[in-house]
Amino acid sequence: MYDRLQSEMTIGRLRVANRVVMPAMGVNLAAAGGGVTDDIIAFYEARAAGGAGLIITEVTRVAGGAGASDPCQLSACGAADVPGLQRLVDAIHKYDAKVFIQLQHPGREASPLLAGEQPVAPSAVRNPLSGGGVPRELSTEECGGLAGKFADAALYSQMAGADGVELHAAHGYLINEFLSPAMNFRSDRYGGSFENRMRFVREIIAAIRERCGISFPISVRINAEEALPGGIDLKEAARIAAALEEAGAAAINVSCYSGGCIEPGTYEEGWKSYMAEAVKKAVSIPVIAVCNIKEPRTAEGLLERGVCDFVGVGRGHLADPRWCRKAFSGREDEIRRCIGCLACFGEIVKCRRVKCAVNPLTGREREFARPVKNGAGRPVAVIGGGPAGIEAALTLKERGFAPVIFEEADTLGGTLNTADKGYGKEKITRCTRSLVRLTEAAGIETRLGRRATAESVAAISPCGVFVACGAEPLVPPLPGIDGKNVCTAEDVLLGRVSPRGPVAVIGSGMTGLETAEMLAAAGCPLTVVEMLPSLGPGMYPAVVEDVMSRITPHKPQLLTGHRLERVTESGVELTRLYDGESVFVEADFIVLAMGVRPRTKTVNEFKAAFGSVVAVGDARRGGRILEATQDARGRAFTFMADE
Repeated sequence: MYDRLQSEMTIGRLRVANRVVMPAMGVNLAAAGGGVTDDIIAFYEARAAGGAGLIITEVTRVAGGAGASDPCQLSACGAADVPGLQRLVDAIHKYDAKVFIQLQHPGREASPLLAGEQPVAPSAVRNPLSGGGVPRELSTEECGGLAGKFADAALYSQMAGADGVELHAAHGYLINEFLSPAMNFRSDRYGGSFENRMRFVREIIAAIRERCGISFPISVRINAEEALPGGIDLKEAARIAAALEEAGAAAINVSCYSGGCIEPGTYEEGWKSYMAEAVKKAVSIPVIAVCNIKEPRTAEGLLERGVCDFVGVGRGHLADPRWCRKAFSGREDEIRRCIGCLACFGEIVKCRRVKCAVNPLTGREREFARPVKNGAGRPVAVIGGGPAGIEAALTLKERGFAPVIFEEADTLGGTLNTADKGYGKEKITRCTRSLVRLTEAAGIETRLGRRATAESVAAISPCGVFVACGAEPLVPPLPGIDGKNVCTAEDVLLGRVSPRGPVAVIGSGMTGLETAEMLAAAGCPLTVVEMLPSLGPGMYPAVVEDVMSRITPHKPQLLTGHRLERVTESGVELTRLYDGESVFVEADFIVLAMGVRPRTKTVNEFKAAFGSVVAVGDARRGGRILEATQDARGRAFTFMADE
C-alpha cells in the first residue's frame, strides 16, 4: 500500500527511508533563548516514532538580537547550543528517521519587541503585508558576516549529529529578501542583477560546504510565487532553483508567498503542486512539495505524477504524529485528520505553544505521556458524542475505564456535523469519520439515537459521568426574537430551514459568515450585522479574507458596530453604536449567529443525580473545537487519577 510513499530516496548521499517529510513548523516549545527542552524533544520524537522519513526542525536562529523571530524557537548560534541539539537529534535517530535543522534569519520580519533592536534587511523597506516597521539596511560587510553566521550554525548542527540543514529562503525572511527584486533595492554586489541577488545565498552555501564538507546535504526552501508586485514568479523561482543546484544545494523545498503563507482549510489538497512541478523541471536534485497535503492518497498521487520527489506533510503531522505508520499499515481510516482551522498557527502568532484542535496531545506530549491506568474496567457514562465526548471516551479507555457514549443523534460528531456544512469543509467530514473509527477501534460502546436520562445512565452503574452535551445557540431575550421569521444559523446549515428573500444574519463569527455565504450563494439578498467593529471576531485574518472573497461578489450589506434591538415582521431594528442612531434593515428572514451558551440545565440535572460528574467542552464553556478537546483530554486524564 502506497508503494511510492514507502520507497527509499536519497538527498545527496543521504538515504531517507520513505518519501514523507515533516517540514519545518514553529512550535514554541524551546526554552527562552533557544535551548532544547524535554517538551520539544517529546514533540519531535513522537513524529519520528510515527514513521516520517525526514523531519525538518522549526526555524532555528543563527544570530541573536534581530536574528530571533519567535520567543521560544531553537538556536544554533554557538557551540553552547550543540549539546541540546544533540539530545534532539539523538531522540529522532532512535527511529529510522533523518533530521535537518532549518536555519533562518527573519530579516525585516523580526519583532523589535522581541529582538530589542531594529530589524535588519537588504533594503530599508517595510513589508506592506505584515505591517512591520522599517528595517535598517545592512552594510556590505554585514552581509558577508551574516552569511558566515549561517555557515557557523550549519557546523554546530553537524556537530550535534544532524543529517543536514535547510536554509529558509522563503516567506519574506532574510535570504528571501535578498533574492526578491521586490525587497532588494541594493546597488552593491548584493543587489541589482539576478547574479547579485543570488550572491548572499551562494556565499552561505559555499561557506557551509567549506566548513561541513560537500557530502553534508543542504536543502533550500524557496518561494515559487511571492504574491508581491515585481516579486518572484514561477519562472524566476525555477531559475533560482537551478542556480541553487549549481551552487551545491542537495534539495529544493518549494513553498510560496512572502507573508500569509498558511492557507485556510477551504483550499484544496495539492493546490500548490504546479509550483513544485515547475521547479522540478528545472533541476535534477530532489524536490520537496508542500501542497496542503492531508490524505495519503493525495501524497501518493503527487509522486505518481512526478510532481515531486518528497511530499511535505506538515499540519497533518500536528493532527496525527503517526500519519505514516497508519497509512503504511492499512489503517489510514484511523488517521486524525487536520481540518485546516489554523488553530495551530493562531497559537504561535500569540507567542503561545503549539496546539491542535483535533489532537490535544500536540505540544503536550510529555505532559500526557504517562496516564494513570487505574480504570479497572469500571464503566463511565459520556453524555454526548461530539469532539469533547469522543476525546474524553478515548482518554478514559486508554486509562482502563469502560466508557459508554450516549448520543441523542443517530451519528457521532456533535458540532462537527454542523461545522462541515460550509464551503470547502470536506476535511471536517473526513475528520469526523476518523474520530468515529477511533472509537470503534478502541472498542468503545456507543448508544445512538437515544437521549440520555438519569435512569438510562444509572443502568450501567457508572463510577462517573462526563457531560459533553455541547452548547445551544444563544438567543437573546429581545422583542420579536421568537417570531416565525427567525431561526438560528444551525437551522440553516443543517437544512432545517431554507430562508428565501432578503436575509439578515446577526453575528459574523465563523458560523455566521459560513451561513451568510451559503445564503448568498442561494441568491438571498444579504445583510450581515456585527456588534464589534470588524467582521470575524476571534478568527484568523486569512480565514476571514477567504470566506469574504466568496461573499463579497454577492454585494452584501455589511453593518459592523451595530447592535440588534428588536425583530419585526419586516426586518430588524439596530443601534449604530458609534453615534447611537437607530437603523432599520428590511429582511424577510433573520438568522441568529450570536454564539452559543453551555447547556447548564442538562449538566445540573446529572449533577443532581450522580456523585461524580464532570462537564467538558461546550457543556462547560462555549468555545472552539480546540478548547473542547483540550478540556476533555485534561479532565479525563486526571479523573480519579489520585486514587
